[in-house]
Amino acid sequence: MKNQRIRQGRIRRRRAAARPRDHVLPWSHAAVFLLLNASVGLETPVLALMLLARGATLGTLPLVMGVTLVVTAVCEVPSGIAADAWGRRRLFCWAMALQIAAHLVLLLPASIVVVAVSSALRGLALAARTGTLEAIEIDRAVERHTDATERCTALDALNGRLALLESAGCGIGALAGGLLASLDARYVLLIWCVVLVSACALAGALLLYPSDERGRAATHHSARQVLADMRGLLAVPGDVRLVLVLSASAGVIMLTVETYWQLSFQQLAGSGSVWMLGPVNCVVMVAAAAGSAAAMRAGSAFSQALGHGGRCRLYLLLHAAAALCLLVLGAAPGIGPFVVGYALHYVCIAA
Repeated sequence: MKNQRIRQGRIRRRRAAARPRDHVLPWSHAAVFLLLNASVGLETPVLALMLLARGATLGTLPLVMGVTLVVTAVCEVPSGIAADAWGRRRLFCWAMALQIAAHLVLLLPASIVVVAVSSALRGLALAARTGTLEAIEIDRAVERHTDATERCTALDALNGRLALLESAGCGIGALAGGLLASLDARYVLLIWCVVLVSACALAGALLLYPSDERGRAATHHSARQVLADMRGLLAVPGDVRLVLVLSASAGVIMLTVETYWQLSFQQLAGSGSVWMLGPVNCVVMVAAAAGSAAAMRAGSAFSQALGHGGRCRLYLLLHAAAALCLLVLGAAPGIGPFVVGYALHYVCIAA
């Protein structure tokens, strides 16, 4: 029996060596993810300033940015059900169309109504595209790797490449977004660039991904099942409720930080510092990626060292550390401490 297992293992290794090596994520598909993340990164470092330039005020800015957050949160579950019912490729294309529409609306004469409508459309787009193409790639990797070990290896490689593409795309977009914003105070040039990159990502998805199969799930049945699962999960006391409460509070804090950090940075750096927002945002993205990677590598060891309930203690400790970083950010006397506090805050949040 042992010799037979050894022979079977050798046969599998020979077959794997003889099989042509295929990319877990084809370069053409990787280009679509890069364009998608670049379209997001373009506006991220100057979003608040762009909304102010297109009709928002300091008083209405948190409200219109909150519209995006609320619409995204409310539509997350319906968008997942729609992905099962209509197909992930189709939903992604609709999401990119909404993203393009959200930015075309901003080109209308500046007013608070224009900004509010654009923010609502952006929230719909964010909710609709969440995990659509990623799910297609995961399904493809599972189908192409029947062996359990090969499948786990492929999924690990896929997740790593998707994370790398997200960081690279958002970073490149952030650098370009800061530069474009410094060239045009009305942000028209930046808005058109976001529209163009989004249209390229949409065209790539239409050309490269196969059409969806209709009728894979009954929408009303999926909705009832998802809501029932959510009620059952929240009915159980313990970690889920804790994570829900702390995630909600962290979301409110992050909304506040993302609303005002650009204005605060400009006050510290002075006029003509818009181009610097891109590099700062890029640094923060790298910091968040580092925090996430560190948590995945060292989280288990730290939680075990903290004893029973160690992971929960570590979670609370990271939230406390994030709050301390906010104090550093709020009291920063110059650019250096400000960037350090901002980056450390996202290290803790990502971890």
